[in-house]
Amino acid sequence: MSINSAPFWLLFLAMSRNQEKYFGRLKHDMAVDGVVVNAKHPGWGGRLSALVWLLRRRHLWDQWLSFRVQKGRLNGEKAGRLFRFGLILKSTGCLAAIKGLCRNRIPDGLVVMNGAHYKQQVVLAYVREQGIQPLYMELGCLPDTTAIDGKGVNYNGAVPRDPFFYRGYHPSKDVDATLVKRAPRKPVGEPVSLPGHYIFVPFQVYDDTQILLHSPWVDSMESLYQILERCIPFLPEGWCFVIKEHPSAKKSYEHLHANHSRILFANANDTQELIEGARLVITINSTVGIESLLLGRPVLTLGNAFYNIPELVSHAASEEALSQLISSPGSWVYDAELVKHFVAWLSEKYLVPGRFRSYRDEHPKRMKQRIGQILEGHYW
Repeated sequence: MSINSAPFWLLFLAMSRNQEKYFGRLKHDMAVDGVVVNAKHPGWGGRLSALVWLLRRRHLWDQWLSFRVQKGRLNGEKAGRLFRFGLILKSTGCLAAIKGLCRNRIPDGLVVMNGAHYKQQVVLAYVREQGIQPLYMELGCLPDTTAIDGKGVNYNGAVPRDPFFYRGYHPSKDVDATLVKRAPRKPVGEPVSLPGHYIFVPFQVYDDTQILLHSPWVDSMESLYQILERCIPFLPEGWCFVIKEHPSAKKSYEHLHANHSRILFANANDTQELIEGARLVITINSTVGIESLLLGRPVLTLGNAFYNIPELVSHAASEEALSQLISSPGSWVYDAELVKHFVAWLSEKYLVPGRFRSYRDEHPKRMKQRIGQILEGHYW
């Protein structure tokens, strides 16, 4: 299929009313054929056929429900067999709607936001069986951008991990390094005075896909804090850790604030200020890692990040590796030229300008172009 010779036909699976509105506008402005299905109101027809399809694949249920079950347990929900079967029953409506639409015409692609939701997992399994291309969308790692990828989001995406790929890319311009400030959910007090030598460690949202799906050995922010405590003996003399809780997190960590004199919480301090004053930024896999590279600071990741690229960031796959890296500042990698090429490639080739809350004319044009590239199998 050529994007220039024939229009493509897309299905959009919206998980909320806001997504439904965004997908509807995007479909219209891209001038493509397609249908937007709202997962909460998919209709009632075809559910028995969908349930039969699901029962024949019950060996995959745990895989499809994994993220939902883990998130529920973290928030105090029980996840027994009846609960899990109830989730499967809830997914029949979405599956039935997609199956019905595919019966009349096989779409070129299915667009979803993130893709980890159990209803999305069920539908994605079905469209893959039909040879339909999934199209995963997510908020971009640079301000006011959106990512769309044919393989997945975050660590599951198609971003190359070979530093030579980026060294061969020639940026057309520099990328703005000014960060977008996020308003906190709750009062955070006053900014604190920062020490002269510190490692900045931003906390992440505890029940986000980045932690539940892409953090193999750090399963919570409490665990991260305990790991930092045990690593204090390996810090250079006079150094400390500075933590900032995620401004969008629903959970508070006040019970940790005064546990150790060499671990300081700076929730009211500006994130850009914290990055610029740090000697190193340690993150599990947050976009703060990209922001830190932009601001000229070395980054050490603990989890599976899409930017775990040799020569771009350091990575610790265990507490032992982390303690060794912390004790050896000379081993931290930072290559300004590679950072420039990598971030420029993200901005110019991979990410689409604009988001669903900051829509602009260039957004649907670039989105259609990226979708066409993915459908043709020409990623870069």
